[in-house]
Amino acid sequence: SSQSKVPTVVVFDGCCLLIRTRRQEEAIIMNVLHGRQLLLLLLIIYHGEAAAFILPQSSKPQKLIPTSRHKKSRLSSSQSPNDDDIVPAVYPLSRKKLVLIEEAKKLNTPKGSYSSVGWSNRLGSVLTPAAVPGVYTADRPFYWNKIDVGCRMTVIKQQNGELIVHSPIGIDAPLIRSLEELGEVTHVISPNYEHVKYAHQWAEQYPNAKIWGCPGLMERETNVRWTGEVPFGARPPGFHGGNQSISDDKHQDIWDWEEFQPLHIDTEVNPFTGKSFFNEVIYYHTASKTLLMTDLFWNYPSSDGTTNGQISVDNKEDFGPWELAPSVGKIPFGSTAWKFGMDKIFYPFYLNLMVKSDKRQTFNEIARFITCGGDWEVETIIPAHGDVVRGKKVCREVLEKHFNVQCSLPSVDAHFTSPSVLAWLKKMTLSYKLERGEDFLEVISREAGISVNKGDENDLMQLATLCASSPLAIASHDFLRADEAIYIYGNQAFLDGFGYKWDEFVELPSSKCVETDTEVEERQKLLDNIKDAAMSKTQSNEVDKYDNLVRVRKDGKKILLKGVHLWNVWDISENLDDNARAKVESGAIKPIGQAVWISNVEYLD
Repeated sequence: SSQSKVPTVVVFDGCCLLIRTRRQEEAIIMNVLHGRQLLLLLLIIYHGEAAAFILPQSSKPQKLIPTSRHKKSRLSSSQSPNDDDIVPAVYPLSRKKLVLIEEAKKLNTPKGSYSSVGWSNRLGSVLTPAAVPGVYTADRPFYWNKIDVGCRMTVIKQQNGELIVHSPIGIDAPLIRSLEELGEVTHVISPNYEHVKYAHQWAEQYPNAKIWGCPGLMERETNVRWTGEVPFGARPPGFHGGNQSISDDKHQDIWDWEEFQPLHIDTEVNPFTGKSFFNEVIYYHTASKTLLMTDLFWNYPSSDGTTNGQISVDNKEDFGPWELAPSVGKIPFGSTAWKFGMDKIFYPFYLNLMVKSDKRQTFNEIARFITCGGDWEVETIIPAHGDVVRGKKVCREVLEKHFNVQCSLPSVDAHFTSPSVLAWLKKMTLSYKLERGEDFLEVISREAGISVNKGDENDLMQLATLCASSPLAIASHDFLRADEAIYIYGNQAFLDGFGYKWDEFVELPSSKCVETDTEVEERQKLLDNIKDAAMSKTQSNEVDKYDNLVRVRKDGKKILLKGVHLWNVWDISENLDDNARAKVESGAIKPIGQAVWISNVEYLD
């Protein structure tokens, strides 16, 4: 009975045991007949609703989560895992693996059928299904000075049935036969300067295929029959300012960018030569939500060979071996040493020295776009080197760690995001744009080393949260509540630096931050100059930055302010258009306050 408060035991078709738990969302399935390799479809009815499970028989109990409490799902041997009813928009990871296992059976390349098993080809198969729909990998050893550093080619089956080959490996007869069974090879992509060794083989083997390189690769590798290059600075359609399409004649034969989206990492430099080292283009397959990277990201296994055992994240959604990624035992010493060098030496070298100084903000924007969802909601990461990563949550955690990005906004006190504070921050931001010509959100993210997406400048909640939590000291006073300026805003760094709590700070005359009458006069003169020169400053785009200003904390101790940036807050509440600028220039709109951000606060006492 579905209403029973105790577990109900049901024998289904004589081959499995269903134990219904008190939680209606879960069931425990245990095979009681061994040796049968069947997929079972169990339909469990409760409270008039249905939930479908597609289950492999196993001698071990499995804890399963229903795909839906309201939709049925079916899988027969005649159906393709690409069917909409098999690959719904929300697709639990356990079911994805089951479909991948079935797809591997269709490829008819069982474990060890192509090569010996090892960490760089855990199945020893010519091709391995990697994501649904239509993503396959060819995992191979790749030796550098007799050290296996591994390499992976990825094959994308497009919606039209044609194949895209990414990061081509050496061609042999088994690989050719397997690809023929999948479809026609129409595009071959060498995604960076290093993954080009076998491009000429593919160009010869597939004379009708279009051969693409990363920017600059045609000039470097003149022996390859190139069709063209991915344009320099290519961005996917969803990236702020990204290329929406390829319209010039030279790229008219390129694949559908909506389906397989490129993003050029144009921020990299070899510090010894001043030129790009990898010049990589990464790709995102929209149908399977799969991210492909070659040398921008790697995921070498730990020394014990456990699948993804090296991923030290809280959510180990894809931790441990499974049918298509079994454990392979201890990793050879050379490969383990290579992992150490990549993780501990090259990784910090790349992030600190191989990102152009004038492209750091762009790199941060790219990293955040890749990591934090939106247009790219990554559910599978396929690196050219190391284990494939699956699961939306674990992918995000892995990318956050690799790119040093924090996707979720930090928690801040409610007063930092109150309606009145949001309204004032909007005026501060528009006024900064008016006087400085820059977006304030970009400035604080750049100065504090925080990554934010372009296009989110108008997200006041994001602005308020980042301002509140920024290591830069940010404050503002207004002229509206009294004869003298009163503080109306101070972020946590400013409050901590000056020793105040929020409630007492927002009622404090800003002159209290200096001690003697002379200091009060000097400070007021400085602020009046900023106010009186506002129009000329706006027109000349000069920057008001002051260093080594001495101020006093609440407890009377002296502090030194370095990198002090001052601007006026104008009574602008809407977008900064020509009408608002005209009102400012005519004097119809006047400053109603002033604001400051400070690079560093030092204690003198």
